[in-house]
Amino acid sequence: MAHSGEKVLKTFKALWDGFWVVWLAQVFWLLLCLPVVTFPLAFTGMYSATYAAATGESTTWKTFFEGIKKNFKPGVTWSLVNLLVFAVLGFYLWFVSSQSSLFESTTARVLQVILIAVLIFWFLLNQYTFPFLLAQEKPSYRQALRNSLVLFLKWPGMSFAFSVLILCVLALSLAFRFFWVIFAVSLPAFLAASCVKYAVEEIPGVSDQQSNE
Repeated sequence: MAHSGEKVLKTFKALWDGFWVVWLAQVFWLLLCLPVVTFPLAFTGMYSATYAAATGESTTWKTFFEGIKKNFKPGVTWSLVNLLVFAVLGFYLWFVSSQSSLFESTTARVLQVILIAVLIFWFLLNQYTFPFLLAQEKPSYRQALRNSLVLFLKWPGMSFAFSVLILCVLALSLAFRFFWVIFAVSLPAFLAASCVKYAVEEIPGVSDQQSNE
């Protein structure tokens, strides 16, 4: 297996080739998120387009919308599961932060750190679950989640490298608002899709697990 750095470099070369597709995916994602209720469609189209670009498939501006049609059911499942998890974790984080009288200061801080760590880990883990869904013959969120965990366990170097890049993009997006018009969501999706592509190609058993689900 090639060094992780070589994989990252290869990914950015592929990004250069698919720049306009990844950028269009970000624009379409923003537009579809405006009505709020269409956010599952926004994520489905965005992940579908960036996965196609990462894997070298033929892409056009229609790829985003074709992905929505093709992957509607797994996209809605992924979106609703994540909405539920983030809502629950966010509620507990708010509760611990606002009800300081119920906890000692040290206990409250420890709980806050744990909840934030779980939120970040869940966020990173689910950057990879959607690309794994797209790689499956019969999409299963549970199997995609399992494969994402396998990715972190069997390929810690690569998953760590891509996760750091994803967090850097997120940090830039929080620091500079204009980044939301360029790559704030589509670039992390492209990075995750590229990592999953390498995993499916090189980690023993991952592709078999997906086709057998």
